[in-house]
Amino acid sequence: MKYNSEGDLINTFKEVYFKKNNNKRSDFIVFEEMNTNWGKPDLVIIYYDKANLLKRVGILSKYSSIPIFTNLAAYAMFYLASLTKTTLNNLKDFLKVHTGQFNNVLDVLTKRGLVYIYNNTIRIRAKRKVFFIKRIEVYEAKIENWKRAIYQAQRHLWFTSESYIITPAEMSSDISKKITSYCKKAGIGLVLQESKDSFKTVSKPIGRGLLDSYISWKFNELLVDEVLNEK
Repeated sequence: MKYNSEGDLINTFKEVYFKKNNNKRSDFIVFEEMNTNWGKPDLVIIYYDKANLLKRVGILSKYSSIPIFTNLAAYAMFYLASLTKTTLNNLKDFLKVHTGQFNNVLDVLTKRGLVYIYNNTIRIRAKRKVFFIKRIEVYEAKIENWKRAIYQAQRHLWFTSESYIITPAEMSSDISKKITSYCKKAGIGLVLQESKDSFKTVSKPIGRGLLDSYISWKFNELLVDEVLNEK
């Protein structure tokens, strides 16, 4: 397949991916060019728990508005998720913010129904009721310069164990083997387009399950907002 741009390759892959996976008993959402503060993956595909997501959205939809989920709020949730509970002072020390910023963070977390606060103690609600992501797949597409694609895909391993590169399969057997070897060493997956409607996963990434990160909470709340906006 000949492409004028990587965007064309991504669009073709996305169409084939939807056809292949839409009929499965899985719920997923696709984001393009997501800013992770350390790169923008071509595609981020998030698999999630729809039933519990809809329960939380149903509760939040009763309010006229909810605050925007900020980066500081995401860092706070990442910290709180690693603990049974902690004090407000400990959370403030972790975030390294002044009192006004800290109060804004608490406002976001409470109004979005993510935490309990009592006296000077704070903890997250039952995680299954507030965090819905099961898997995060990330894809980088490259028509040429596959070494750069591997470098870009590697950069996403801090928040996902399932990072892939996508490239057309129009290459020699030696080059294909070389790319596969490089991807395995880098811990990422390789997807080759074999025909117009066929993509083959030649090498899978070294899966370690869903990784804990502040960006996972950003994705989680973005997912909540997407569903809320559909109502």
